[in-house]
Amino acid sequence: MPAVLRLNFTPLSFSRQFMLAIVAVLLVGMTIIGSWIGRQIESSAINRAASIAAVYVESILATQLHGYASGGELSTATHAALDRVFVDGPLRRKVVRFKLWDTGGRIIYSSDRTQLGQSYPVEGELAAALAGELQASISKLDDPDNLPERERWPQLLEVYVPIRTGTPPRVSAVAEFYHSTENLDRDIRTAQQRSWLLVAAATAGLYLLLRRMVHRASDTIVDQQRDLRRQLQQLRSALDDNERMRERLREAGARTTALNEQFLHRVAADLHDGPAQDIAFALLRFDTLADSCSCIAAAGCDSSLDVRNTRNALHSALAELRTIAAGLSIPGIADLSLAETVRRAVRDFERKSGKTVRLDVDDALGEAPLAAKITTYRLLQESLNNAWLHARGAEQKVCVRRDREMALIEVSDQGSGFDPQATAASGRLGLAFMRERVGLLGGSFALDSAPGQGTRIVAQLPLSLETVPGG
Repeated sequence: MPAVLRLNFTPLSFSRQFMLAIVAVLLVGMTIIGSWIGRQIESSAINRAASIAAVYVESILATQLHGYASGGELSTATHAALDRVFVDGPLRRKVVRFKLWDTGGRIIYSSDRTQLGQSYPVEGELAAALAGELQASISKLDDPDNLPERERWPQLLEVYVPIRTGTPPRVSAVAEFYHSTENLDRDIRTAQQRSWLLVAAATAGLYLLLRRMVHRASDTIVDQQRDLRRQLQQLRSALDDNERMRERLREAGARTTALNEQFLHRVAADLHDGPAQDIAFALLRFDTLADSCSCIAAAGCDSSLDVRNTRNALHSALAELRTIAAGLSIPGIADLSLAETVRRAVRDFERKSGKTVRLDVDDALGEAPLAAKITTYRLLQESLNNAWLHARGAEQKVCVRRDREMALIEVSDQGSGFDPQATAASGRLGLAFMRERVGLLGGSFALDSAPGQGTRIVAQLPLSLETVPGG
């Protein structure tokens, strides 16, 4: 099986990315500026050379062409004079070719006799010179009139000089001459190389300055990142501590709920096995004693009424003790599901009150911790009892369904309602106990009521001890 080549790419830091961008920008800028300066140097050198030569040539021609009229022919004497200057004289080493144009585009003089009298279209630099502007450029000798020059030289410095004669002076001819570019090219290359060195040195200096600034900024950013990571680690540790504390609080709440329920169960057993048994025994002995004292009953005195009242009070106390004991304990709740616990609470209330409650329970609630089932039972017990006591005859409804990992419990009635703030200020404990029971398990409790608008209680309880609302 062929080996797989794995390449590990380490992402560049921000400072390195920035420096690469700076290098790219500086290189592009250096190229643009160096090229522009090189062209300016070349143009300046050409114009300087052309200007010096033009002044010299124009001073010579001004004397030779003093009486020349545009469109005319040069005299034999003028031809001879120009030959002595440009063909046989010292200028032949500087000016490799000389031409004289009239305004119609005809060559009226040339140091190359074969070009004499030829006509060409008036355009380009020739037209600009006839308009009175000095023209100079390094020519590739590709114009139609440059065929003889192209056979001997690859390129030449081409200069067009307007010749003004008459009064007032006006352009009557154009002198065109060519210089060798050997010395000029060398001067231009030397100046361009120096300019490139200067631009490169300036670019390098700018790069080093920016590099120093970026490194200082990068070091600052690294230090800040290190501090932020340290603070983030501290924050994570604090969050972990808070989470562990909340978990312990949830577990403590669940244990507290279970212990409270065990305590209530023991109180109920103590009431049932203690005072209730004593009262029952006292009733048995009291009934026996009352039957044996028939004389008291026959006499019809007032003490017989006291005996009956005492017996009724004992019966009432016994019934109330048994009711309290039955309400304090929830036998068998550990074996019930949450939905069965809801039905159990509603059924116990209906049996006690004789009223019917509209029940809507979701069987998908599934299993729940014992603390959640106890809290649900007590919440329903307290809510239904409160509505029965304060809104007698009003319709009551219980709706319990699953909402993700939470049990949503809603108890409502169509009673007269009340002011929750006034009730809380009165010191009643029923609503406070319900709110605290739900809060111990990490749930939420909400009460919606107003005079004349009924009452609605909505609670959310986690279906597992790990579930936290909003977590």
